[in-house]
Amino acid sequence: MNNILVIAPYEALVEQAERMNEICDIPYTVIPGNLKENLDEIRSYINQGVKILISRGGTAQALRNSFDLPVIEIPVTSVDILMALSKASEQGFKKIAFITTLNILFQSKHFNNIMDIDLQILPCQDANEIPAKVKHLIEDQGIDAVVGDVVATQQAIERGIYGCLLESGPMSLQIALNEAATILKSMEKEKARLKELEAILNFTTEAVLTIDNNEKVTVYNASAERIFGVPINQVLGNKLTECLPESLLNKVLSEHEEQKNILLKINGKKIVCNRVPIIIHGRFHGAVAIFQEIGEIQNLEMNIRTRLNEKGLVAKKSFHDIQGGSPEMLKCIQQARQYAKSNGTVLIYGETGTGKELFAQSIHNESKRAKGPFVSVNCAALSENLLESELFGYVEGTFTGALKGGKMGLFELAHGGTLFLDELGEISLNFQAKLLRVLQEKEVRRVGGDRVTPIDVRIICATNRDLREEVRLGRFREDLYYRLSVLELQLMPLRQRKDDIVPMAISFFKSECIKEQKVLFLPLDQLFDCLQSYDWFGNARELQNFIERLVISTEEGEELTEYKICELLAEKKGNLYDRGEQNQDELQVTISNRFEDMENQIWKQLLERYHGNKDRLCMDFGISKTTLWRKLNFHK
Repeated sequence: MNNILVIAPYEALVEQAERMNEICDIPYTVIPGNLKENLDEIRSYINQGVKILISRGGTAQALRNSFDLPVIEIPVTSVDILMALSKASEQGFKKIAFITTLNILFQSKHFNNIMDIDLQILPCQDANEIPAKVKHLIEDQGIDAVVGDVVATQQAIERGIYGCLLESGPMSLQIALNEAATILKSMEKEKARLKELEAILNFTTEAVLTIDNNEKVTVYNASAERIFGVPINQVLGNKLTECLPESLLNKVLSEHEEQKNILLKINGKKIVCNRVPIIIHGRFHGAVAIFQEIGEIQNLEMNIRTRLNEKGLVAKKSFHDIQGGSPEMLKCIQQARQYAKSNGTVLIYGETGTGKELFAQSIHNESKRAKGPFVSVNCAALSENLLESELFGYVEGTFTGALKGGKMGLFELAHGGTLFLDELGEISLNFQAKLLRVLQEKEVRRVGGDRVTPIDVRIICATNRDLREEVRLGRFREDLYYRLSVLELQLMPLRQRKDDIVPMAISFFKSECIKEQKVLFLPLDQLFDCLQSYDWFGNARELQNFIERLVISTEEGEELTEYKICELLAEKKGNLYDRGEQNQDELQVTISNRFEDMENQIWKQLLERYHGNKDRLCMDFGISKTTLWRKLNFHK
């Protein structure tokens, strides 16, 4: 069956279309037809696969009103008009009316001058207007002849005057066929695109649901059908509130805001949902939602970890993962982003739990080395010999238990990327000298080997020690310190940026709910305000542990209250006291008859509270580092 159907309103057009069909390279089918006939036959052709209709005049207009298919109107060229007017003029008629439903733009005065006729032009918006206009022209205007389509000429003949049919020539039909072929190609391309989109939507494991501005469902893929348990034929085209009320996607239309990482429970399944409004040129046209089962997310993450993170060569975090909007944190992020643009070595200072590795990964992922490996090693967790073999690698037979064929070191694995040395202040002076040589020469030699390998590695270091003080005390090489401290970044502890506590607690709360597969309700973010009364000397790590305990101790479906959070916090403080641990707001001093002894105890305990950060201690208490050194070394 051809995709194009030509409906010819008069016999001459039928014959002309059939003659052209024999030589035309565009396949089509021709049938006779008019406004009142052939509708059932046309409908039958459409059911068999016809996609485009071609006709002219009032018939084309009637087809548009009857069928939901593209209808192409055979145009009327100037040649067609001249032929029809000449035919009427040759019959001796001078007062001629040109009446048709076609929107033909020309001026009658040109034809009046050329052909010596009195021509009136009456365009009609609807074929039903034609009989009344023909009657008016004959009775009131004294028209001798009518030129127009089938309806107009029939009306003229029935009222006793000459009717001349405005026929379409071969050129007009060819124009319509060319337009139909172009539309048909576009339809095929659109159909292929929709099939491709459908395949993508049904292949993804995520459920995709979209609605238009009237809350009617426009997209509903196979995964959505599986999650919601409602067949697609009961959803597409229907109001969302009637078929899938639990999706709550219509809230996005009213609020015009995206909603991310929302936890839902649908048909007993724990779901993570993201809802986003569809905005085109500043106007809202609907909304889209992505649903995914928590179990699938966890399985996917596990597969990715297994395949990509076997050697720890991937930086998983970015600056978007850093929680906190305090001025101190925003300043650190801005500074770190600047550092990411360079290739210089970065030295990150910060207490345990302040996020030193998080910043290191973020710097790597925003640098030009983002596509390269990110290798991390905790220098404090390995002995000197083991650290040397891990960083530099070793050749076969170097020591008992060495792998056959030797092993590539972390410097080589990090080639083209970033090497993160955590707890750098813990390495020995002996190993510091070996590390300095590698950084200066930009080449590494495996333990037990005699061949050097050039490396291109960016170094990011982290420590909770004051390396400048360590240099002064002779525990850290000065030349290595200056090699590493090209770019320094000081991370503030959580107790000094308490504005970040609540946002971080909320973020940890959402993450822990997903991890524990619990649907918990947090009615107000302000419920976490009480956490600001605690100093969190363990920083983000201690806060995250507290939130994890809160989530685990809360029953699913239970609404959190400020009382429960404060009660758990009070219990935490009480446990510290019961274990004999000192209150963080108090210091214990043994009474001595010498005030210097007691002062020495105070400064040592304060330094311990500051996790060895002498710079921060001196800044907070307004003393010089020389004064602090004298008070700490009173007995020496």
